[in-house]
This record gives sequence, structure tokens and C-alpha cells, in this order.
Amino acid sequence: MDGPTPTRVLTPLDVVQARIAARPPLGRVETVPLADAVGRVLAEAVRAAAAVPPRPLARRTGIAVRAEETLGASPYAPAALTLAAPVAAGEALPEGADAVLPAEAVERSGALATASEAAAPGDGAVRAGADLPAGTVVLRAGRVLAPADLAVAEAAGCTRLSVRARPRVAVHLAGAVGTMLRAAVGTPDAEGGADLVIAPADGIPRLAARPIEQAALDLDADPPVLLLPEGAAAWLGWLALGAPLIRRLAGCPEPGTTPARLARRIASAVGFADLVLVRLDGEAAEPLAAPDAPTLAALAEADGIVVLPPASEGLPAGAPVSVQRFRS
Repeated sequence: MDGPTPTRVLTPLDVVQARIAARPPLGRVETVPLADAVGRVLAEAVRAAAAVPPRPLARRTGIAVRAEETLGASPYAPAALTLAAPVAAGEALPEGADAVLPAEAVERSGALATASEAAAPGDGAVRAGADLPAGTVVLRAGRVLAPADLAVAEAAGCTRLSVRARPRVAVHLAGAVGTMLRAAVGTPDAEGGADLVIAPADGIPRLAARPIEQAALDLDADPPVLLLPEGAAAWLGWLALGAPLIRRLAGCPEPGTTPARLARRIASAVGFADLVLVRLDGEAAEPLAAPDAPTLAALAEADGIVVLPPASEGLPAGAPVSVQRFRS
């Protein structure tokens, strides 16, 4: 007697992923020094406390002048200057100066200085506020902070930033799988108040996805509980369910995918989403294991995964695919 079809018994992967996508981020915020902010999600917009630079700066080494005094100046009709101050590149201009002439364009005779070249306001100089006008939003909330953002924040007058708190994860798996998941989480095990608990699967198929049929995510539990199988399938379950949930809780955007073409055919089971480990070689994605039998050896070689939808019977060699990378 035939059993029930997988789609009537098991939950489709995309149904669970849609529930993950609807999950709101955590409300917790913490303030950290700039040096600790890389990779964190900015919780509050950063504004420039003052103009940057606060005063005009010399773009080149030369003589700082008032541009209006050089109007019409030429070698045949030099213009008298009331301000002619030597400056080095990067140095703030003296009060009243708004341009920098080359040294050879200014001649001194005792206390008298003349310009043989005209300058417009801003010539040879960086205007005040050219980098960051005062009050300007320089980093928007929700941004995943990169090293370059720290320079912008420091220039804006910040020494600390408000970021979303990292989700607390309790990993209740032992051995190699537990080690792998703790490294993936990136934080020590939560001793209390976890936002996600990861525990061993109980062997009961619940998900219409191979090879993670035994994986399950209970979002109604407090805290949510992620059940993962053993071996290489645990990593695929983490990529499909755990990592997206952590990104949602942290307010992080979903990462992009890498386009590629299959180096050889992949067979698939209708009714199941198949997660296939692949190795990238240029634009070619080489499948490393059957969807229902991933190995640790394949995991060690893999650069990412390709997900085949439940309606697919497989893809031929050369078919375009999107690779979810977990190794650069």
C-alpha cells in the first residue's frame, strides 16, 4: 500500500523560509566602540556633528589668498594681495583665505605681495564641509558596517556606535557538528535568554527537502528551536533555516548569490527541494554529492550550495544556477 505523498506529509522548505522572512528583528540595541563595530548592523543613523573639514584646506602646497583680490591678475597686471600666506597640502587655510595659488604665481617685495595669476574661490583648496556637511546623514540605520564606514563615522565625530545586538544562540549538539555550528554562530553559547536553541533532530522526517528531511524549525516556541540532523546535512540545515533566521533577528540583509552553470547533470526528486553541495571552478559549478547523500568530504571541498525547487526533476549540464556561497 502506497504511503502519502511527501507534499501532503512534509512541510515545504519555502513555507518555513517565508515564515523566517516575516520574523521581525530583535529590539535589543547596544553601543560599541568603533573598533568593535565591523560586521554589526547599525541601529541608529549617524549624522555629521560638524562640517568636515571644519575649515578650508589646501589641496596643494602654495600661497593661500583671497580669491576676490586676484580678479583680473596677470603677469602684465599683477594684483595686490592683503593676504598671502604659505600653506602646505592638507593644512587649514588662514581665516579669510579661500584659494591657493602656486608659489611662483605670488611675488613679494618687502611687505607687498602681488599675484600674477587669477584664482576662483576654491581653487587649490578643499571647501569647508566638502566631505561632510554638518548635520548630514552619513550612515543610515540598517547598514552592515564595513571597515570604511568606521572612517566615515570617526570623521563625523563618533567614537561609539549604536548597533543591533547579536542574537544569542544555544547550541546543544556535541562533537564535530557542535563545533561547526558554534563557529558559524560566532558567539559563545548563550547561558540564558537564548534567541535560538539548536538541538539534535529526533529522526522524524518533517521537511520536504533533501538531505534535511529531519530538520525542523519551531518558530512558535519561546525561544525558537532548530532541530538539525547529524553530519554534513547539519550544515545544509543551518544554511537553509538557521542562518536566515539569525540574519533576520540581527536585521541583516540576505546575501547575494553567484551565477554559474552546472558542470554536470543533477538528478532531483519531485516534491522535494534538493540542496546540493557544489565546488566553483570559474563559472562552472561542480556537484560534489547526491542530494540525499552529502558527505563531510564533499563539504570540505564545497564552496556553496545550489537549491533545486520541488517541481524539478533535475538539471542538465550547462544549466544556469545560483550558488549560495559559504566560502569565498
